[in-house]
Amino acid sequence: MPRLCDRTLVERSVEQTQEGLERFFALLRSGNGVARFRLRVPTDGAPHGYGISFDREVRIEARRREAGVADDAIDISWFPEGTLVFPIFEGTLVVRSASDRNVSRIELEGSYTPPFDVAGMLFDAAIGHRIAQATAREFLKDLKNAIEATP
Repeated sequence: MPRLCDRTLVERSVEQTQEGLERFFALLRSGNGVARFRLRVPTDGAPHGYGISFDREVRIEARRREAGVADDAIDISWFPEGTLVFPIFEGTLVVRSASDRNVSRIELEGSYTPPFDVAGMLFDAAIGHRIAQATAREFLKDLKNAIEATP
């Protein structure tokens, strides 16, 4: 399975960032407990992408787990609702301290399964991985913006 790893800096302490992540995922949950989110899929990295993007609603499952003394991890997965033309992702979000105590780092790491078996793996090898990496970067940007918008 292809791997995704990315990170972003957030201008909040580790504690504030962890609380912000909890709040972000809690706000996504509907009355039935299912969290849904529209992931933006930029195609800038794809040949002839022309800088366009599309979004796709995915079902997100996010559960906090104890990862160790210094940081907590959130197990996260997303998968498309309806048709399977979007990769299935499973991984973790970890908040770590940065050099400044008022800055933290969110790290996303995991693996995904491209749709369409062999054809999907070929697409992923050609350009799909760059699109998946850009999608992860957009997701982290959304998290950062949501956390930093909270006073």
